[in-house]
Amino acid sequence: MNKYEFEIVNFGDGYWHESTLATMSGLPFAEVHAAVKATGRDRWGGQLYVITFQSLGFNTNPRFVKFDPSTSLPCILRCRNHVKGYWYVFYYNAGVVYDCVGNSFLLNDHGEVTLRNGSYFLKCYGMKVTSMLQVWV
Repeated sequence: MNKYEFEIVNFGDGYWHESTLATMSGLPFAEVHAAVKATGRDRWGGQLYVITFQSLGFNTNPRFVKFDPSTSLPCILRCRNHVKGYWYVFYYNAGVVYDCVGNSFLLNDHGEVTLRNGSYFLKCYGMKVTSMLQVWV
């Protein structure tokens, strides 16, 4: 079994998609920025991440799927709060959840995560994990 590692990359305000692509792929800013610009979009849905990762030569599942904490692949977690129509990116790998600036905690840390009715809630952020997109080489 392959062991995947990643480093949280944050290029700052205005470069959230580039940061997500670079974190999951390890590619440099220039390459991911070109891929983001090629989409011609400012707001991204889940399918745009799938298409962009695949255009960069990475494999993904065909769409965001129900979160499975036992996955062996690094994932983008789609999370939501009470604001309708918006979702937020977190990362997950090997039992650890990361935010976009590199803060991390274990998924089984009951001080940080609550499991209710099969759904995970990130307490500190007020977010519910709704789905995941696995990314691999």
